[in-house]
Amino acid sequence: MSDSPGGHQFKARAGLLSVMALIYASGCGGPYGTEDYIARTGPGLMILLLFVTPWLWGVPMALATAELSCLRPVEGGYYRWVREIFGEFWGFQVGAWTIIASLLDNALYPVLFGKALLYWFPHLAFWQQNLAAIGFILVLTFVNYRGIQIVGATSIFLSLFLIAPLVWIVIAGILNVRFNPLVPFRAPGIDGLEGFGSGMALAMWFYSGMNEISTAAEEIKRPERTIPLALLLVVPIIVLSYTAPLIAGLAAVGDWQNWNSGHFAVIGELLGGKALGTWAFLGSVAGFMVIFLAYMVWYSRLTWAMAEDRSLPRILTRLHPRYGTPYVSLLSYAVVYSVLVWIPFERLLVLDMWVTGAYCTAILALLVRLRSRSGERPAGFQVPGGKLGAWLVVLLPAATWIVVLLSTARQDWIAGTAALLAPTVIYAIMKRVRRSQSP
Repeated sequence: MSDSPGGHQFKARAGLLSVMALIYASGCGGPYGTEDYIARTGPGLMILLLFVTPWLWGVPMALATAELSCLRPVEGGYYRWVREIFGEFWGFQVGAWTIIASLLDNALYPVLFGKALLYWFPHLAFWQQNLAAIGFILVLTFVNYRGIQIVGATSIFLSLFLIAPLVWIVIAGILNVRFNPLVPFRAPGIDGLEGFGSGMALAMWFYSGMNEISTAAEEIKRPERTIPLALLLVVPIIVLSYTAPLIAGLAAVGDWQNWNSGHFAVIGELLGGKALGTWAFLGSVAGFMVIFLAYMVWYSRLTWAMAEDRSLPRILTRLHPRYGTPYVSLLSYAVVYSVLVWIPFERLLVLDMWVTGAYCTAILALLVRLRSRSGERPAGFQVPGGKLGAWLVVLLPAATWIVVLLSTARQDWIAGTAALLAPTVIYAIMKRVRRSQSP
C-alpha cells in the first residue's frame, strides 16, 4: 500500500518524548474538568468509573492503535486504514464522524478555560468567558501553525507544569485525610440513570484519544516502534493523573456537593496556600492548552488526508511552504471552534461521545478484519491473547459505547441520531453530485 495518494509529504520530526507528551495531552491533560461531575454523579461512582472505564475503553483503543500503527504507519491514520480495508463508504463514515467529533470535542477545552477563569474573576459573565475562549483558540492555533515539533516541545513543558501541582495535592491530601472519598457512592436526589450516564460519558471522554496519534504517523520518527512504546509508557500515567488527585481532594477536603469548574485550584489553596492554589489554577489552564494543541494536530491531519482523497475540498490539502503544516485546515477549525464555544458544555460532551464511539468501534473492527487476513502480522507490537484478545479489544469498548447511548438517550437521542446519520446522508448527496457531473 502506498502511504498516501501523493506519497510522503510530511517530514518525520517528532521523537519518543514528543509523542508521549502528545498522547498524554490527547488522552488526559490532567483531571481538570471532573469537578462539575462529582456533585452530579456522586464521589464513589465517579471514582469507580474512572478506574473501570480505561479497561473498557481507553486501554483497548491503545492496544488496537499500537498494533495497527505497526501495520499501517501512514498520515491520516485510522481513516486511511478503514478506507483501504472496508472501502470508500466506511472510510468516509469514519472520517466524517471524526470531523464531527473533533468539532464538538476540541470546542470543550476553550469552554473549560473560560469557566476556569472564575477562580480569579468570580463575576466574569458568560459572554466574557466565551471571548476569553476565542482568544485561547487563536493563540493555540498559531502554535499549531508552526508545526508538530513546536507543538510537541510545548506539550512536554505544559504536561510537566500541570502534573507538578497535582503531585503536591496528592501528597498533601494523603497527609490530611479526614473523609471517606467513596461516600456517598451515588449523589442523593439525582436520577440514578442520568447520573450514571453523564459520569460514564465523562469517563469515556477522558480516556478517548488513544487512537489519534496514528493520524500524524508520517511526522513521527520510526512510528512502528515509537507509537506502541509511547502508549505503553503513558497509559498508566493517564489513569493515575485522573484518579489520584480526585481521591486525595475528596479525602482531605470533602465538600463534594459544592465542587464545580476550577475546584482543584480551591483544593490546592486549602492544602497548600495561595501558591498551590494559583499553581493548580495555572495547571488547569495548561491542561486545557495541551489537549487542544494535540487534538488540532490529529484533526487537521485527518482533514488533510480526506481532502487528499477528494472526500473534502482540495483547498484543505494546502501545506504551508515553510512550516509544512495544513494551515487552511487549521484556520477552518479555529473558525468553527469559535462558534461552538457558545453551546453549553454538557451538550457538547454527550454528543461528542455518541459520535466518537461510532468511529472508534469501526477502527476496532478493523483489527479483527486484519487479523483474519493471511500474512497481516505486524513486525512490532501485537495485541496479546490471539483471536480472543483481539475480539475482547473490540467487544469491550463497543459494549461500553452502547451503555452510554442507552443511558443518555432520553435527553440527546434526536441530536445524537442526527450526528450519527449525517455522514451517510452527505455521502449519498456527494455520490449523486459526482454521478450528475460525470460525462
